[in-house]
Amino acid sequence: MKTPYPISECSVRPFHLWDANEKRALRWRYYSDPKRAHMGALIEARWAAVGKTIEVFSATNGKLLGQYTRRHNRIDFTGA
Repeated sequence: MKTPYPISECSVRPFHLWDANEKRALRWRYYSDPKRAHMGALIEARWAAVGKTIEVFSATNGKLLGQYTRRHNRIDFTGA
């Protein structure tokens, strides 16, 4: 199965943030807990430009856990 996310054997911090608009991982945004990864994505989306999408994914299997999209007055969450 082909995923758009990079897969690694990172066992310490397997949850990463991905910039869906630029198709690249956010540097230094690796988490050991999915709850903390979602909170980090929410913070990143809050300071992002309107229309930017931040995704949370597991680097061990490439599974998408959720997307946060910055809108004009809100942040939309799309669960996977």
